[in-house]
Amino acid sequence: MPGLLDTLREFPSAAVTDEIGALSRWRLSGRDWQATVLVEPGRWLGLAFEARDPATGRRATYDLDTDGQLGYAAEVERDIVEFLGNLRRGRVLRGRDGRKFVLVFPLDGAYVRVVRGRFLTRASTHATRPGGDFVPLG
Repeated sequence: MPGLLDTLREFPSAAVTDEIGALSRWRLSGRDWQATVLVEPGRWLGLAFEARDPATGRRATYDLDTDGQLGYAAEVERDIVEFLGNLRRGRVLRGRDGRKFVLVFPLDGAYVRVVRGRFLTRASTHATRPGGDFVPLG
């Protein structure tokens, strides 16, 4: 998986926090976000991402993993690499929809809109970038 590992190494904050056998856990962080990437070749790939609205403290999460379905590993790796690349280039955006904290980012030729509801986080895909006043995550 050189694509994913190369992408992880591009982040100044990237650090391997655990290595157990073939499993490595990477932590990345910014001013208002943090991410954990799990890499276990042949078994598991995963991204757990959390962003925080600096004004309200509200949070939104985005998770992506193989969930044990290794047939999707190449697709999941590609999506993680694209997401992290967009994050590094300032294309993962934050904003508000009323009182709700919203994330918007391009992925696989579309835009994903992530909204934290009262209990659950919902992600929806749109052909064009959803409207609103958004700024890059820091």
